[in-house]
Amino acid sequence: MKYTVEFPLTAVSTADDVEKIARAVDRLGFDALAFTEHPAPSRAWLDSTAGHPTFDMLGSLAYCAAITERVRLMTYLVVLPYHRPFMVAKALSTIDLLSRGRVTAVVGAGYLRAEFDALGVPFEERNALLDEALAVLPEIWSGRPVTRTGSNFTAEEIVSQPVPAQPGGPPLWIGGNGRLARERAARAGGWSPLFITDERAPLIGTAALTGVDALGENIREVRDRAKVLRGDDAEVVVQALTPQSRVMFGEHSVAEHQDFVTSLAEVGVDWFVLRAPGGDAASVVDSLEYYAAELMI
Repeated sequence: MKYTVEFPLTAVSTADDVEKIARAVDRLGFDALAFTEHPAPSRAWLDSTAGHPTFDMLGSLAYCAAITERVRLMTYLVVLPYHRPFMVAKALSTIDLLSRGRVTAVVGAGYLRAEFDALGVPFEERNALLDEALAVLPEIWSGRPVTRTGSNFTAEEIVSQPVPAQPGGPPLWIGGNGRLARERAARAGGWSPLFITDERAPLIGTAALTGVDALGENIREVRDRAKVLRGDDAEVVVQALTPQSRVMFGEHSVAEHQDFVTSLAEVGVDWFVLRAPGGDAASVVDSLEYYAAELMI
């Protein structure tokens, strides 16, 4: 199993805090450091149980590229409809190049209508905008001329150079549980689902997913579909966010948590998302040290 640490923005207020946590993630052997994206959330969302403060995701990843050495730098997730494809492609390729090939781009359609309104992006067009971006990003990252027309761009022999460090550009993983997300994941080669109840799923515009067995069935479906779309050797990397992503200090025993992560691996999960608790940077680092020493398998 590989481990992604979602950056704990509720515990961070200064550059020194970011540096302490990022260096700890790098030093302790975690595999990725992830930032989320909410550039213009509503007060109602911030006051909800899902709400939290955010940094600019791309700027944060660029900063962490400079202060870490080995950990992957993950968008978790970048809402592609918020961005013009050529601009987000340039930002991600630059971070990838300057980090020597450490970017993974988990992407999604977004779900906060008020945020779409604040950014001037039509909420009803989010799926079409996402699909257009997914189609054109690999072309942009190739370094070859791109000729394509989308909903919000017209490109005629447009070239983006230098190219990313990773051949073909950063891996593209699709966030979300629904049918469209699974189809996109089969095409893209990466899927990042989350466990969520029937009650909460409509709040973020995705399908409910509540157990390891159900996740395993979906993983088999996505991987079978990938073979149909991309050939028998097609692979799909899977990263999961679960209630135990928040596990720490007594919520479950070490054995219970390790058994749960093992059960995820057995149904095909490759990456596990961790949300380390702590009210400040020092306590977050303590949590990360504990997890790396006692809970990581």
